[in-house]
Amino acid sequence: MMTMFSTVAFLLVGSNNLIRNPDFELVDAKSKGPEGFVLAGSATRDYVGYTDENASYGVHLTAAKGNAGSVSQLVTGIDQKQGKWIKLTFRGRPEDGFLVEDDKLFIKMEFFSKAGKTPMDSAERLIYREVLRDRADFAINGNNLSNGASVWRTYEFEELLPFAEVDSVKVTVGFAKGAAKAEKFTSFFVDDFELIQNDSSTDGRVEPSSEPSEPAVKGREVKLGGYWSYLATPNEKVAFPLVVKQANSKQLLYRGSSIFAGTMSSVMKEGFMSYEGQIATKSTPLPDNLVITFTGNGTIQVDSKNIPNHPTARFPDNYGTQGYNPGYIGEQRMRMVFPVEPKKSDSAIAMTQGNANRALNMGPTGFAVNGVVFYNPFDAGRSDASRIMDRCCGHPSPDYMYHYHKYPICVNTPFADKGQGHSPVIGFGKDGFPVYGPYETNGVMAKDVTSNKLNDFNAHFDEQRGWHYHATPGKFPYMIGGYMGTVSNRRR
Repeated sequence: MMTMFSTVAFLLVGSNNLIRNPDFELVDAKSKGPEGFVLAGSATRDYVGYTDENASYGVHLTAAKGNAGSVSQLVTGIDQKQGKWIKLTFRGRPEDGFLVEDDKLFIKMEFFSKAGKTPMDSAERLIYREVLRDRADFAINGNNLSNGASVWRTYEFEELLPFAEVDSVKVTVGFAKGAAKAEKFTSFFVDDFELIQNDSSTDGRVEPSSEPSEPAVKGREVKLGGYWSYLATPNEKVAFPLVVKQANSKQLLYRGSSIFAGTMSSVMKEGFMSYEGQIATKSTPLPDNLVITFTGNGTIQVDSKNIPNHPTARFPDNYGTQGYNPGYIGEQRMRMVFPVEPKKSDSAIAMTQGNANRALNMGPTGFAVNGVVFYNPFDAGRSDASRIMDRCCGHPSPDYMYHYHKYPICVNTPFADKGQGHSPVIGFGKDGFPVYGPYETNGVMAKDVTSNKLNDFNAHFDEQRGWHYHATPGKFPYMIGGYMGTVSNRRR
C-alpha cells in the first residue's frame, strides 16, 4: 500500500446533474417540446445535425433578423449543503449563418426562493464573442482549411448562490437581436445541459468579502509520480495497481486538475460497429470507454474502446463530405503504455518533409482525454490527411479506428477553452508528454508566440508545465511533430 500522501482540501462533491432530460431526448406530450424545458420565441426541438451526421435531438435557436429565443429549465430543491457554487455547462454549435447584434447570445441564471415563486437575484454571461473568436481562430481547422468553427463546443457559466434562502435556479440559454443574412444555416444548436453544485469554485474564485478557508471535509492527495496524483476519499485505501474508470475519474489529477472528469464514458451509437463486427441497431451507454491503470512500476497503461463521446459524421460516408470514407466507427481494444515521468530523449528526431524519416508511425501517436487516438498528419499515401474530416475533426481508418489528425475542437474536456489563457490538456502523446490546446496566453496561439517558439516537435518548455506539445490549427504538423521521449510499441 502507498503511504506517501498529503492532506488536502477534498473537492469532490459527488453531486449529479440536476438537469432533467439533459440531452433533450424526451418529449413533453402536451407541448411537443423537450420534457422539463420551456422554449420561447424562435426556439424549437429538432435534430441538431445534418443528414450526413450522427447527432441527436437538441434545440435550434434560429437567428432570423429581429428574432429572439431561449431554452430554459427551473431546477427546484437546491440544497446549499451540497455546495454554494453552481455551474451550468452545455454543448453549443453555431451554424455558419448564425448572427446576432450587440453580443446577444447569453447564458443566464435566475435565483429563487419558495420553490421558484420568489425571485431573489440573477446573473448573465454573454458568449457571442466566443463564437466570433472561434470563427477568427479556427476557420482554418475545417475541411480544406475552411469552416472549422461550426463545430460543437463546451460553454460554461459558474456563479455563487447569492442568498441562503435560494432553493431554486432557472437556467437559460438564449439570444436576442437576430441578424442572420441567409435563409439557411442560421441556428445555434444547443444540447447536453449539465448543472452541478460544488463546495468551491472550479475557477478558483472565493466568496465576496471572505478569505479562502479550509473546507470541513478532507481528502488525501496520493502522489503517483510526475505531475500525477490521486485524490482519495477519507476512508479509501489506495494501492497499486490503481485503476481509474468513469466512477472515480474526478479523483485522478494531472497538475492538480481532474482532466478526465466526465470524459471516460461514451455511447455506442446506432450504426457503430462492435469489436465483434456487429453493427449497432440502437444506442447503448459505454461507461468505461477509457480506463487508465497506474501499474506501480513507473508506467501508465491506457485501455480504450476508442468510441468518440461527441457528434460525428455518419460513416461509412456515402455523401462524400468526408471523402467517401468506407469505414465504420468501430469499437477497439487499444492499449498504450507510457512512463509516469516522461523524459526528453537526446536521440529524439522530428519529422522531415512528408515524414520521410518515419519519425512518427502510422496509426496511433497518442490519445485524447476521451480515449480517441491521435494520428500523424498523413494518410497512407503521405498526403495531408487533415483536410478530410467530419466537423469534430475525426474519421475512421480502414481498420475502423476513429482518430484525429488535427486539433479535435469538439473534445469535451472538463475545462472549456475560452482562449483567455493557456489552453487545458487535451491528451497525451505515446511518449507520455501532454498535448495542450492551441492557446498560449489570452488570444495568442502557441503557433504564433515569438519568445518561446514551438520546436520541430510542436513543443516547448515552461517552468509551470515542463515540456509539452500544442495543437496548432492550420499549421503543420497540427499536433505532434515527432516523439520527444521514449515510446513503447506495446499495443493490443
